[in-house]
Amino acid sequence: MNHLSEHPMKKTRRFFRLRASVLAVQGALTLSGAAFGQGNPTLDELTRPSNQVEIGLGATDNFSAKANEYNGITHDGAFGIAGFALFGGGAYDSADATRWRLVGTDLGLKSRSVNGEYGEQGRFRIKLDYDQLWRNLSDSFQTPYTSAGSVFSLPAAWRVPLVPRLSATSPNARGLSPEVTASNAIVSGASTAPTAAQLATAAAVQAADLPAFNTTALSTRREQIGLGGEIQLDTRWSLAAHAAHEHKDGLKPLSAITRIVGGDHAATLAQPVDQDHRQYHLGLNYTGDGALLQAAYDASLFTNQIASVSWSAWSDPTKLQSMGTAPSNQFHKLSLAGHYALSPATKLTGSLSYGRATQNETYLNDGLTTLPLLPASSLNGLVVTEAMSLKVQSKLSPQLNLGAGYKFDLRDNRTPVSTYGYYDTGEPRAAANSVFGAQYGSNINLNANRPYSKRGQQLTLDADYRLQAGQKITAGWETQDTDKYCSGSWINCVDASHLRQHAAKLDFHLAASDALSARVGVLLSQRKVDYDENAFLALVPMANVSPTGAPAGATAYSTLVALGLTGYGPVSGLTPAAAAGSAQAFFFPSNNALSNSLYANANRISELPGMRRYNNANRDRGRLQGSMLWQASETFSLQANGDYNRDNYSQSVFGLQKAENWALHLEGTFVPSDDLSLSVFASHEDQQARSAGNSYTANSTAANVGGATAISGGCYATIALRNASNKIDPCLNWTANTTDKTDTLGFTLARNGLLSGKLDLSASLFLSQARSVIDVNGGSYVNNPYAGSTAAGAISPTVAAWYIPATALPTVKTDAAELRLGGSYRLDKQRTLRLAYGYQTLRTSDWAYAGLQPGGLAGVLPTLEQSPHYQVHSVGLSYVASF
Repeated sequence: MNHLSEHPMKKTRRFFRLRASVLAVQGALTLSGAAFGQGNPTLDELTRPSNQVEIGLGATDNFSAKANEYNGITHDGAFGIAGFALFGGGAYDSADATRWRLVGTDLGLKSRSVNGEYGEQGRFRIKLDYDQLWRNLSDSFQTPYTSAGSVFSLPAAWRVPLVPRLSATSPNARGLSPEVTASNAIVSGASTAPTAAQLATAAAVQAADLPAFNTTALSTRREQIGLGGEIQLDTRWSLAAHAAHEHKDGLKPLSAITRIVGGDHAATLAQPVDQDHRQYHLGLNYTGDGALLQAAYDASLFTNQIASVSWSAWSDPTKLQSMGTAPSNQFHKLSLAGHYALSPATKLTGSLSYGRATQNETYLNDGLTTLPLLPASSLNGLVVTEAMSLKVQSKLSPQLNLGAGYKFDLRDNRTPVSTYGYYDTGEPRAAANSVFGAQYGSNINLNANRPYSKRGQQLTLDADYRLQAGQKITAGWETQDTDKYCSGSWINCVDASHLRQHAAKLDFHLAASDALSARVGVLLSQRKVDYDENAFLALVPMANVSPTGAPAGATAYSTLVALGLTGYGPVSGLTPAAAAGSAQAFFFPSNNALSNSLYANANRISELPGMRRYNNANRDRGRLQGSMLWQASETFSLQANGDYNRDNYSQSVFGLQKAENWALHLEGTFVPSDDLSLSVFASHEDQQARSAGNSYTANSTAANVGGATAISGGCYATIALRNASNKIDPCLNWTANTTDKTDTLGFTLARNGLLSGKLDLSASLFLSQARSVIDVNGGSYVNNPYAGSTAAGAISPTVAAWYIPATALPTVKTDAAELRLGGSYRLDKQRTLRLAYGYQTLRTSDWAYAGLQPGGLAGVLPTLEQSPHYQVHSVGLSYVASF
């Protein structure tokens, strides 16, 4: 369809009403009434659009990254207001079929756009698009790092943070907090204050490091320019092409971690962004009698100019660490789609596509950590996609419509499988590996990549039947069958290799009268999967190699199969013990989980029996929806919408077990005249979820803590009894119930035609309140730091450990309000003044931000970011000329 045949006046009015840049506060403030002319445009205005130009000035008193996340405002103070809509070409009722338009939006802001079209109806069309989107990410992020390109350095005066009363040498980011370093610690069973020397050391560290933290604004800018067009080759064939180039730059947070100095030490860097994304489209279209066919080629080429970043470890600034960023890649696709009318009552639609995605970025090797096994210089990644769909729809009678569809989707990951040897995040090589060879350190990771593939089929059936005037039933059935796998892996690599899902829906529509209509619908679905708790073995090919000392050449995999176990091992305490010299005793000593050293991985990756990831778990789903519209009179209407969803993961012992939510929305509209309208709305949403887990601890023969043996609380009376049953201690099971509730209330009021039709006014107010609660049941044990102490004032020295019941986390609170006032005064038919005022406030309380402050986490450098909070006043005045 040639879009130039549609007169652009409607787009113009939508642009000036909804995106007018009189003031950008969570999107530009909208003003009341039509931007130009009367609220209801005349036929002459629609067929002979006038040009419009808007120019003005706005200001905001208090910049907030959260309040102005996407609207293009980057600072407090003044900003420009500018926009235009220009039209030309032949008159609507002339023989000249050429049309052109040029529209600019929010030109005074960092989020702006310009779009232009030129063409001749029925022959060709050319389009040019420019769009810029600015995103403010944070205005409270602080970092001591300075960067030169992609290399981050610490100040020359930087001193490694310490908590001297705990250790004079171990890096500890909590040492940046004077409150932490000045507090007491338990030394030799007694609460001991820091010494003067320790206080002096901590003060010197804080004096050197804290002033180095500087606020760095995190934001990104995306600029996109596109050029395209269509040409009508003849009455049946047309050709379309489009090319777009997107560039993204700025700063965004990047979490970086290293183990170069013992333990995990993390920092958040202000990562520079420099990316290009080019997209191309070429399409050939055919339109015939009852048929439409579209053939296309699409390409996506992503280039990351910053392939890696390097940073000095805050735990030892002499150590430079590196990590890769998003790799450059390409995607190319050929597609064919169309539909054909088999008869006046039956239509057939279908599509075919073939795509290839490649990624061949050179692996990063910083040269500081020996890579004992790097089988290739790059991934040589290749993913082939194939898709097909077919659907037939038929109107069998005036009352009955039937439809059937089939879809096939293949994601074939042909990336070769290789085994890579490395040490975690810069960790120094440890002593020789006694299990798989001295050429490796005992902390080696010998991991294989897993090229995930998926093959799916879907069949759908649907029908709608008109019972009588104003009553209709629609029904549908859908079944899906999906296989997931990794070509080249030595064993199954996915949690759920086979997934089957069935869904049925039924809707009833009722139009009782011209004034009352309603709809109610129900959906039921069930998903069944074949879950494999040993799929983690695909990551660790050494699980299929017999380690040194294994009896009779057994491997971890053969032992799991023979004993019917998972990597968790026997669900047992110390007894009954496995026979000495057996494979079970070797691979599962003390009935504990399979040791990660026996599959050459520095991190344990096996799972709890009964653990199910929610996206690959058996699930029963139900959904009930309803809506009602009552047009009580010509001036008043009431609308209600309700939605209830419930997901039940009844076979998931651990993981997500249940999720349900319901929402209700009410809205009333009163329009007593063309010049006055009032709308009031309210909504409530309630989301709840329950998850379960276990704080697994290994069995052991330890019988005391500092000589003390008793436990206060919990499921066992003594340390010996608890440790002998750690793996099966029911007191280590926990559940978390999460509840999110959101209430919204608001109104909009518009009064037009005041002062002899020259003045239009509008007002809107939005209030919202959100609360998030995480209630945890269960608990964990904590050793008594005074256990066995003879020091004066020692607390319960005969108690070895306490069982601490879990409590709910602090409630996360969000309260927001937004007020918008607008006015438009027409000086005459060609000139209009527009004024807007906005006020926004947000108050949040989120416990997660406590971990970002000094003293929060020992292994993570703080960023000092604050939970969002703002009050913003904004105002804008603009002049609009029509000609």
